[in-house]
Amino acid sequence: MSVPLTACSSVTLRVALLESFEAFLTHLDNFCTAVRHDAALPVWVSRTDAEVLDQLDMRFKAIQLYRALWYEDGQDGRETLTCPGLVGASPETMAAAQTCNVVKDDFKAAVLALKSLARAEATAAMADLHRRQEVVAAAMRRMGAARLNLKQAYRHIPLLDRRPLKVGFTWSKQGRVIQRTSVADARRLLEQRIETPEIDQELQRLAGIPEDEMLARVRSVCPHLRANVVFAVPEGSGVERRLMQTPLPILIPLQPGESLPDFVPTAPDLLMNPRLRRADVRIEDEPFLPAMRIHRYRMPFRRR
Repeated sequence: MSVPLTACSSVTLRVALLESFEAFLTHLDNFCTAVRHDAALPVWVSRTDAEVLDQLDMRFKAIQLYRALWYEDGQDGRETLTCPGLVGASPETMAAAQTCNVVKDDFKAAVLALKSLARAEATAAMADLHRRQEVVAAAMRRMGAARLNLKQAYRHIPLLDRRPLKVGFTWSKQGRVIQRTSVADARRLLEQRIETPEIDQELQRLAGIPEDEMLARVRSVCPHLRANVVFAVPEGSGVERRLMQTPLPILIPLQPGESLPDFVPTAPDLLMNPRLRRADVRIEDEPFLPAMRIHRYRMPFRRR
């Protein structure tokens, strides 16, 4: 009987993580090669004005987006690269994309298994890994895992099982979610982090306020791209609609000579309008615990 991944030793989990990441990169390379070989099929990927002037090839940009696994310089840790697009794909490319999505899930499972270790055990595993498994640690560093954007690595390549009639792209607006959090919950979240001087400082700051004070945890909701997809229903009995999130260009199965479905070209980024500050803001502007984006309520709104 196989041993559950989470029951394995921390070193075994790290080896499993490396192996799953290598498999992920291999299948991603296979998929991108297949996309490149579909050059005879049509493609549209939104481009900036500078990219249009530089005549950036849209299929090349799509491949760049599929390969974008690491943070760019200055990229916010909560943001992911997003771009609308439609990429005509052969059956071989569709199959490669499906396999790539499976190995993405395997890699995500390996990461989550490692993160499930208790804080003390995870810290010991790191020390043990560097002491006895330096080859594995060095390999992870060579592959850029220290700068890996997990959200971009996890997300699936969007694909459709048949050619639609029409695709319409829409951007959602940025916002934020505020969740009331107790001091005890905030302490638990901090203690789950790897111990650093900054975390210790925030734990000390937390110890200086009343235990029964309620705090506010703020999570930003970055703009995300959605596609409204319209399919024909057999025998002319109407249409079928599907709404899907599409952070990456969508793969459309096409036969040689087929065109892309109808669509309206969309800007590669959401144009943000400045928003007026609300007069009834209840939380302080500066986070009280920056590591967890936790704020205190303003004095008139502090409740226990």
